[in-house]
Amino acid sequence: MKTSNKAKAKIRIIEMTPEDAGKVPLCGHKDPSNEGYRHKFQWITKRMSEGLKVKMLRTPDDGHVGYIEYVPGERAWRAVDSENYMFIHCIYMEKRCKGRGYGTLLIDDCLKDASKADMNGAAVVTREGTWMVGKELFLKNGFEEVEKALPDFSLLVKKFKKSAPTPSFKGQWDKKRKKFGRGLTIITSGQCPQNVKMVNDITEIARERYGIEPRIVEYKSYRQAQNAPWPYAVAGLLYDGKLVADHPISGTRFRLIMEKELRINAKF
Repeated sequence: MKTSNKAKAKIRIIEMTPEDAGKVPLCGHKDPSNEGYRHKFQWITKRMSEGLKVKMLRTPDDGHVGYIEYVPGERAWRAVDSENYMFIHCIYMEKRCKGRGYGTLLIDDCLKDASKADMNGAAVVTREGTWMVGKELFLKNGFEEVEKALPDFSLLVKKFKKSAPTPSFKGQWDKKRKKFGRGLTIITSGQCPQNVKMVNDITEIARERYGIEPRIVEYKSYRQAQNAPWPYAVAGLLYDGKLVADHPISGTRFRLIMEKELRINAKF
Protein backbone atom coordinates (compact mmCIF):
# COMPACT_ATOMS: atom_id res chain seq x y z
CA MET A 1 0.00 0.00 0.00
CA LYS A 2 1.51 3.31 -1.07
CA THR A 3 1.22 6.41 1.08
CA SER A 4 -0.52 9.46 -0.41
CA ASN A 5 1.29 12.77 -0.68
CA LYS A 6 -1.11 14.23 1.91
CA ALA A 7 -0.30 11.47 4.38
CA LYS A 8 3.43 11.83 3.72
CA ALA A 9 3.20 15.50 4.61
CA LYS A 10 2.28 14.47 8.15
CA ILE A 11 5.20 12.07 8.50
CA ARG A 12 8.12 13.38 10.51
CA ILE A 13 11.77 12.36 10.33
CA ILE A 14 13.40 13.16 13.66
CA GLU A 15 17.11 13.12 14.47
CA MET A 16 17.95 11.25 17.66
CA THR A 17 19.69 13.11 20.47
CA PRO A 18 21.45 11.85 23.63
CA GLU A 19 18.32 12.83 25.58
CA ASP A 20 16.17 10.26 23.75
CA ALA A 21 17.28 7.22 25.79
CA GLY A 22 14.28 5.15 26.82
CA LYS A 23 11.88 7.20 24.72
CA VAL A 24 12.36 5.71 21.25
CA PRO A 25 12.81 2.20 19.81
CA LEU A 26 16.26 1.11 18.61
CA CYS A 27 16.50 -1.40 15.74
CA GLY A 28 13.20 -2.90 16.86
CA HIS A 29 14.12 -2.91 20.56
CA LYS A 30 11.53 -1.00 22.59
CA ASP A 31 12.40 -1.89 26.18
CA PRO A 32 14.94 0.61 27.60
CA SER A 33 15.72 -1.80 30.47
CA ASN A 34 16.98 -4.40 27.96
CA GLU A 35 20.76 -4.76 28.17
CA GLY A 36 21.09 -4.76 24.39
CA TYR A 37 19.09 -1.50 24.17
CA ARG A 38 21.28 0.19 26.78
CA HIS A 39 24.50 -1.02 25.16
CA LYS A 40 23.37 0.22 21.75
CA PHE A 41 22.29 3.61 23.04
CA GLN A 42 25.62 4.09 24.84
CA TRP A 43 27.39 3.25 21.58
CA ILE A 44 25.27 5.77 19.65
CA THR A 45 25.93 8.64 22.05
CA LYS A 46 29.69 8.03 21.88
CA ARG A 47 29.65 7.94 18.08
CA MET A 48 27.64 11.15 17.64
CA SER A 49 30.85 13.13 18.12
CA GLU A 50 32.21 11.22 15.09
CA GLY A 51 29.37 12.37 12.86
CA LEU A 52 26.96 9.48 13.41
CA LYS A 53 23.33 10.34 12.72
CA VAL A 54 20.27 8.34 13.68
CA LYS A 55 17.01 9.41 12.06
CA MET A 56 13.61 8.07 13.13
CA LEU A 57 10.47 8.10 11.01
CA ARG A 58 7.29 8.89 12.92
CA THR A 59 3.73 8.76 11.65
CA PRO A 60 0.67 10.34 13.31
CA ASP A 61 -1.11 6.98 13.69
CA ASP A 62 1.69 4.49 14.38
CA GLY A 63 4.39 6.49 16.17
CA HIS A 64 8.03 5.59 15.55
CA VAL A 65 8.11 2.92 12.84
CA GLY A 66 11.39 3.46 10.96
CA TYR A 67 15.05 4.04 11.65
CA ILE A 68 18.20 4.77 9.67
CA GLU A 69 21.76 5.07 10.94
CA TYR A 70 24.64 6.56 8.95
CA VAL A 71 28.07 8.12 9.38
CA PRO A 72 30.80 9.67 7.23
CA GLY A 73 32.52 6.81 5.40
CA GLU A 74 35.89 7.50 7.00
CA ARG A 75 34.33 6.38 10.28
CA ALA A 76 32.11 3.55 9.05
CA TRP A 77 31.80 0.44 11.21
CA ARG A 78 32.10 -1.92 8.25
CA ALA A 79 35.19 -3.29 6.53
CA VAL A 80 35.00 -0.84 3.64
CA ASP A 81 36.89 2.03 2.05
CA SER A 82 34.26 4.74 1.54
CA GLU A 83 36.01 8.04 2.10
CA ASN A 84 33.88 11.11 1.37
CA TYR A 85 30.70 9.04 1.12
CA MET A 86 27.91 8.89 3.69
CA PHE A 87 27.85 5.29 4.86
CA ILE A 88 24.58 3.67 5.93
CA HIS A 89 25.03 1.13 8.71
CA CYS A 90 21.45 -0.03 8.85
CA ILE A 91 17.86 0.79 8.04
CA TYR A 92 14.88 -0.68 9.87
CA MET A 93 11.15 -0.59 9.26
CA GLU A 94 8.27 -2.16 11.18
CA LYS A 95 6.86 -5.03 9.13
CA ARG A 96 3.34 -3.59 9.21
CA CYS A 97 4.61 -0.41 7.59
CA LYS A 98 6.63 -1.88 4.74
CA GLY A 99 5.60 -1.05 1.18
CA ARG A 100 4.54 2.50 2.01
CA GLY A 101 7.64 4.25 0.72
CA TYR A 102 8.98 5.06 4.19
CA GLY A 103 12.35 3.44 3.50
CA THR A 104 12.81 5.76 0.53
CA LEU A 105 12.04 8.78 2.72
CA LEU A 106 14.78 7.76 5.16
CA ILE A 107 17.30 7.17 2.36
CA ASP A 108 16.43 10.55 0.84
CA ASP A 109 17.20 12.22 4.17
CA CYS A 110 20.61 10.53 4.23
CA LEU A 111 21.33 11.66 0.67
CA LYS A 112 20.37 15.24 1.54
CA ASP A 113 22.87 15.22 4.41
CA ALA A 114 25.56 13.77 2.13
CA SER A 115 24.90 16.50 -0.43
CA LYS A 116 24.98 19.25 2.21
CA ALA A 117 28.36 17.92 3.40
CA ASP A 118 29.67 18.03 -0.20
CA MET A 119 30.25 14.28 -0.26
CA ASN A 120 30.50 12.04 -3.31
CA GLY A 121 27.30 10.15 -2.47
CA ALA A 122 26.23 7.30 -0.18
CA ALA A 123 27.23 3.66 0.29
CA VAL A 124 25.84 0.62 2.11
CA VAL A 125 26.61 -3.07 2.63
CA THR A 126 23.66 -5.42 2.09
CA ARG A 127 23.21 -9.16 1.87
CA GLU A 128 20.61 -11.86 1.45
CA GLY A 129 18.97 -12.86 4.73
CA THR A 130 16.36 -11.69 7.19
CA TRP A 131 18.77 -10.13 9.69
CA MET A 132 20.22 -7.52 7.34
CA VAL A 133 18.61 -5.31 4.72
CA GLY A 134 18.58 -6.61 1.15
CA LYS A 135 19.75 -4.67 -1.87
CA GLU A 136 16.33 -4.18 -3.53
CA LEU A 137 15.37 -1.07 -1.56
CA PHE A 138 18.64 0.64 -2.50
CA LEU A 139 18.65 -0.45 -6.14
CA LYS A 140 15.23 1.13 -6.70
CA ASN A 141 16.59 4.33 -5.14
CA GLY A 142 19.43 4.69 -7.63
CA PHE A 143 22.22 2.73 -5.92
CA GLU A 144 24.42 0.40 -7.96
CA GLU A 145 26.22 -2.75 -6.90
CA VAL A 146 29.99 -2.18 -7.19
CA GLU A 147 31.47 -5.23 -5.43
CA LYS A 148 30.56 -8.58 -3.87
CA ALA A 149 32.08 -10.66 -1.07
CA LEU A 150 31.32 -14.19 0.11
CA PRO A 151 28.89 -15.56 0.98
CA ASP A 152 26.45 -12.95 -0.38
CA PHE A 153 27.52 -9.49 0.77
CA SER A 154 27.07 -6.62 -1.67
CA LEU A 155 28.54 -3.13 -1.60
CA LEU A 156 26.10 -0.64 -3.12
CA VAL A 157 26.86 2.96 -4.00
CA LYS A 158 24.95 6.01 -5.20
CA LYS A 159 27.26 8.62 -6.71
CA PHE A 160 26.41 12.25 -7.19
CA LYS A 161 29.11 12.42 -9.89
CA LYS A 162 30.09 9.47 -12.08
CA SER A 163 33.75 10.51 -11.96
CA ALA A 164 33.93 10.15 -8.16
CA PRO A 165 36.15 7.37 -6.72
CA THR A 166 34.31 4.10 -6.10
CA PRO A 167 34.14 2.65 -2.57
CA SER A 168 35.45 -0.90 -2.07
CA PHE A 169 35.70 -3.70 0.45
CA LYS A 170 38.90 -3.82 2.49
CA GLY A 171 39.49 -7.45 1.48
CA GLN A 172 42.35 -9.75 2.54
CA TRP A 173 39.77 -11.70 4.53
CA ASP A 174 41.71 -14.98 4.89
CA LYS A 175 44.90 -13.23 5.98
CA LYS A 176 43.04 -11.31 8.66
CA ARG A 177 41.23 -14.41 9.93
CA LYS A 178 44.45 -16.34 10.45
CA LYS A 179 45.64 -13.70 12.91
CA PHE A 180 43.04 -14.90 15.41
CA GLY A 181 44.69 -18.32 15.68
CA ARG A 182 43.10 -21.41 17.16
CA GLY A 183 40.16 -21.62 19.51
CA LEU A 184 36.83 -19.79 19.62
CA THR A 185 36.73 -16.02 19.13
CA ILE A 186 33.55 -13.98 19.54
CA ILE A 187 33.73 -10.61 17.81
CA THR A 188 31.27 -8.05 19.11
CA SER A 189 30.60 -4.32 19.31
CA GLY A 190 27.97 -1.90 20.51
CA GLN A 191 26.81 -1.23 16.95
CA CYS A 192 24.34 -4.15 17.02
CA PRO A 193 21.95 -4.51 19.99
CA GLN A 194 21.69 -8.27 19.37
CA ASN A 195 25.31 -8.76 20.38
CA VAL A 196 24.86 -8.71 24.15
CA LYS A 197 22.58 -11.75 24.13
CA MET A 198 24.78 -13.51 21.56
CA VAL A 199 27.92 -13.10 23.68
CA ASN A 200 26.19 -14.19 26.89
CA ASP A 201 24.52 -17.27 25.37
CA ILE A 202 27.53 -18.48 23.39
CA THR A 203 29.96 -17.97 26.25
CA GLU A 204 27.78 -20.07 28.56
CA ILE A 205 27.29 -22.86 26.03
CA ALA A 206 30.96 -22.92 25.01
CA ARG A 207 32.05 -23.35 28.62
CA GLU A 208 29.40 -25.80 29.82
CA ARG A 209 28.90 -27.96 26.74
CA TYR A 210 32.29 -27.92 25.04
CA GLY A 211 34.73 -26.96 27.78
CA ILE A 212 35.92 -24.02 25.68
CA GLU A 213 36.84 -20.63 27.08
CA PRO A 214 36.02 -18.19 24.27
CA ARG A 215 38.12 -15.16 23.47
CA ILE A 216 35.85 -12.11 23.38
CA VAL A 217 37.03 -9.30 21.12
CA GLU A 218 34.94 -6.14 21.39
CA TYR A 219 35.56 -3.56 18.71
CA LYS A 220 35.51 -0.14 20.33
CA SER A 221 36.56 1.98 17.37
CA TYR A 222 35.71 2.28 13.70
CA ARG A 223 39.37 1.55 12.90
CA GLN A 224 39.05 -1.91 14.44
CA ALA A 225 35.79 -2.57 12.60
CA GLN A 226 37.28 -1.48 9.27
CA ASN A 227 40.08 -4.01 9.78
CA ALA A 228 37.68 -6.90 10.46
CA PRO A 229 38.07 -10.22 8.61
CA TRP A 230 34.70 -9.95 6.82
CA PRO A 231 32.49 -7.10 5.56
CA TYR A 232 29.82 -6.91 8.26
CA ALA A 233 32.57 -6.58 10.88
CA VAL A 234 30.61 -5.93 14.08
CA ALA A 235 29.30 -9.38 15.12
CA GLY A 236 30.51 -12.87 14.36
CA LEU A 237 32.42 -16.00 15.37
CA LEU A 238 35.74 -17.50 14.36
CA TYR A 239 36.79 -21.04 15.21
CA ASP A 240 40.39 -22.06 14.59
CA GLY A 241 40.80 -19.07 12.27
CA LYS A 242 37.68 -19.93 10.23
CA LEU A 243 34.71 -17.57 10.08
CA VAL A 244 31.78 -19.74 11.19
CA ALA A 245 29.19 -16.99 11.76
CA ASP A 246 29.12 -13.62 10.03
CA HIS A 247 26.25 -12.06 12.01
CA PRO A 248 24.63 -12.40 15.47
CA ILE A 249 23.41 -15.94 16.08
CA SER A 250 21.41 -17.82 18.70
CA GLY A 251 22.70 -20.41 21.12
CA THR A 252 20.90 -23.12 19.12
CA ARG A 253 22.65 -22.05 15.92
CA PHE A 254 25.98 -22.01 17.76
CA ARG A 255 25.52 -25.62 18.91
CA LEU A 256 24.80 -26.73 15.35
CA ILE A 257 27.94 -24.95 14.11
CA MET A 258 30.13 -26.46 16.82
CA GLU A 259 28.85 -30.00 16.26
CA LYS A 260 29.73 -29.66 12.58
CA GLU A 261 33.17 -28.19 13.28
CA LEU A 262 34.01 -30.84 15.87
CA ARG A 263 33.00 -33.63 13.46
CA ILE A 264 35.24 -32.13 10.79
CA ASN A 265 38.19 -31.86 13.20
CA ALA A 266 37.66 -35.46 14.38
CA LYS A 267 38.33 -36.73 10.85
CA PHE A 268 41.86 -35.28 10.80
